[in-house]
Order: sequence, then C-alpha cells, then structure tokens
Amino acid sequence: MLDIMVRARKLAEWVGPGGRPVTAKGVPRPADIPAAAAVVGVEVPARVRSAADMEGLHRPWTAAVAAGYISIDGNRATLVDGPGRDPADAWWDALLAVLAVESDDPRDEGAFIACAEVLAALVDGANLASLDDLVDERLCNRSPREFQAVYRAFRRGVLPVAGALSLLAEFGAVDDHGRLTELGRETAVRFAVPPPVSPDLPAAELLARLRGTPDADAWRITWRWLDGRDLAATVAELLAVAEAGGAADRLEAFGVIAAIGDPARPFLRRASSHPMLAVHARTTLSDEGPSEADRCWLAVECALAEDDPEERYHLVEECGGTAMIEASDHPARAHLLDLLQASGRPEIPVYELLVALSRTVWRRLRVPGPTTLEVLHAAIQVAFDWDDAHVHLFEAGGRQYSDVYFNLEESEDESAVRLSKLLPGRGARMTYVYDLGDRWEHTITVDRITVPTDPGPITCTAGAGDAPVEDWNEDDGPDTTPFDLDTINQRLAQLTSS
Repeated sequence: MLDIMVRARKLAEWVGPGGRPVTAKGVPRPADIPAAAAVVGVEVPARVRSAADMEGLHRPWTAAVAAGYISIDGNRATLVDGPGRDPADAWWDALLAVLAVESDDPRDEGAFIACAEVLAALVDGANLASLDDLVDERLCNRSPREFQAVYRAFRRGVLPVAGALSLLAEFGAVDDHGRLTELGRETAVRFAVPPPVSPDLPAAELLARLRGTPDADAWRITWRWLDGRDLAATVAELLAVAEAGGAADRLEAFGVIAAIGDPARPFLRRASSHPMLAVHARTTLSDEGPSEADRCWLAVECALAEDDPEERYHLVEECGGTAMIEASDHPARAHLLDLLQASGRPEIPVYELLVALSRTVWRRLRVPGPTTLEVLHAAIQVAFDWDDAHVHLFEAGGRQYSDVYFNLEESEDESAVRLSKLLPGRGARMTYVYDLGDRWEHTITVDRITVPTDPGPITCTAGAGDAPVEDWNEDDGPDTTPFDLDTINQRLAQLTSS
C-alpha cells in the first residue's frame, strides 16, 4: 500500500483548485466516495454510509487536511496551492490528527497512548512475539482512564497492538514485519513515554514528573512512589531536593510530604530552621493553616514557581497585588516585582456566556477570562438560585473538574483552571452538572469575547425562565424561583467582593 502521505497528496490533487463539495463532517459526499476511493486504491464496501466509515479513505483524507494539502471552508474542500509546509511538520500533524480520529474516548487519546507504548516497547527490544505481553505490562502502569481509552481505540474488534502496528506502518514508523524504522525511532523520542514510576525513582525525578500532572494522576504516581519506602529517608530526600531547588521544587516536595500526613511530622523539625523551608514546614505542621505573614510568603512562592507571565500576574492579583508582595519577607520578593514589571499587565478578555439549564431556562453571564472554575461555579449557583448543597462538576474537552474535597475519581482541581484557558473562542462549550443524583445539567456556550479597558466583575446581563427549586417536595410551596435580574446581580456583587 502507498505511504499515507502519498495517498493524502493524491486526494488533494483529486480535489483540485476547483474544489469538491463535502458533508457537514468535512468528508467527501457519499456520491463521491467511489471516485475518492479509486484515487487511493481502496475498495468500496457494498454498503457505506459515510467516507468517515472507510478507514482506507478516511485516514489519508484526515492526513491531507491536517498536513495542509486540503482546505475546508464550509461545505467545500479545495486544494491548497503554494510551496506548502515543512514536510516533517506536515507529517507530524497528520499523524496526530489520524490518531485522534482513531480514538473513541472523550480526550481522543486512546490511539496515541497505544502507539506510544508500542513504540516504547520496540525501542526496548521487543519483537512481534513478545510485543503484546510487554505492551500489556506497560499499560498496567497507566491510569484506569488511559487503559480504557486504549481498548476503545481503532475499529471494533481490533486489539490495541494490532491497531497501533497497522497505523504506524502506514506512516512508515515500522516496517511490514513490525520492526522500527529510523522514522519510528524519531517518533518514539517525540512521544517520550516516561518509564513507570517505582519507589527507587530519585525524588528529584519524581517532582519533575509531578509538575503539571493532573491531580488524579499525581496522587496515583505519588502513592506508587511511596509504596514500601523508608519514611525517614523519603522525607530527608524530599527536603534535600527542596533545599537545593527553586520555588517549584519546594512546593512539589512539600505537597508530597503533606500527602504522607502525620507520619511525616517528626521528620520535619530540621526544615523549621531553614530560611527557604521554614514557612512550608510550619504550614504543613499546622492544624490551623498559615498565618497572614506566612500566607503572603507562600503567595510569593507560588508566583515565583509559575513560568507563564500571564498566570503569574493573575496569581498575584488574586492574593492582593503588589502590596501583598511588599508586605512579604520572602527574600525573592524584589525579583518577583521585577518579573511583573517586565511582563506588564496582560490583556484581560471578557466572556459572554450563555448558561442554559433548558431551552426555556437560561442566564447570560459576563465573566472575566481569568475567572477560575471554582468562582464560575459560585456564580452559576447565584444565577440559578441553587443552594450549593450538592456535589458539582464541570466537563470540557473530555476532562472533568471539581472541588478537590469531593475526591471525585479522575477529576482535576477546579480552582486551578481559568475560563480563558479552557474555552478558546466563540462557540466553545462545556457542561456544568449540579447534584449528581438529580443531575441538573447546564450547557455553557461562549457567545462573545471582548477585551474592554476595564473587565469589571461578574454580572448577569439577561435571562429567562424560573429556576427549579432543588430537592423540592409538595410541602415546600412553589417549585420554582422567579428570575430576578437585580437580585442576582446584588448577590454576584457580594460574591466578587468577598
């Protein structure tokens, strides 16, 4: 079979500068399937509903669009003229796009994980006879979500290793005998699957692995590392890394120590006299939380650990601005002020969100982009007059976010995610679910994004429909609360000023 990029190019030439009509899914119309299939040399089944159902056609078509050979505008595809992109970049984008369409999980990651583990096993010396067992062994170190995603990838009835080998062969990463090509070795490096975490992993490598890892995965990795370790030696190693490292290392190290809990307390005494560890140690040992002075110190520490200048700015603003920094006795406070001055104040987008509980019950909220999901949750509670008496969660892009104290499996911390990072543009959507029993499901859609001089507080600009009363029974009186814009905005003003 021809290389997938050759077939992608042939499809682009078939589309031509005059273009071809496509369906709402952006694939050739059923009437054009025989002609398109003939171009790439695949047979058309006796019954086919869509070009997306034909693997031999859909993969090179997806590759052609991702590589920039074909442009789709509305219901028409056209050949992209000109010198084209760098072939290596086009190949990589095509591979990632095909992996996404071959996945059938909310995050579109199953096929990627399968191929990454197959490549890693081949790099480690696996052959076709041992590949299934080695990949299964590696998958056991993945989270339950990732494991399930792998077994949902590829066509029905195709097992992960067979599906991954077939796809990688089309892209030239393995040969017909399942052996790595040079391109496959380069791809394995780019996929960069880290080795499984075990108790003998050095603390510095663990902390680097944890940085940026979603909470649910971080807890799983941490407990796997701690399993069977000597407690005193573990705390001592973490403190040594914290002492030698920067703010990010200190925060991660004490996060692991806090996860150990009370058994770690006796080993923290030495940290209490170290100028850069003392506040962390006091906070970890305290049953009442940090003092105001220590809170300022830790706020500076968190801001220093942040690489993104925009996120650093918002962290500082949420903690009291430059006045908080100046009130702190953190030795690097002057450096933080210099960083803030160098990056300046970022543009702050304002989102106009349509939050709909049903077709007839909805609220329109004006929300600054830096708002966290934790605060957005509180605003939605006000807008619909909920009592905040039940578990809630947000769902977006195949990920789930909630209050960490709910301890929901596979949920990430809603207080660490900002609206502007989650919903990239107009028309983007996510879901907010309140009360997992009754499951009050709100669809959140971005109607408009502006960048005003003053972003202002969260406000409700419009709405319709009376909100249902939660946990209502017939002795409670009316089963709805009338929509009252003024009352909602009064309560939102109290929310944002608190």
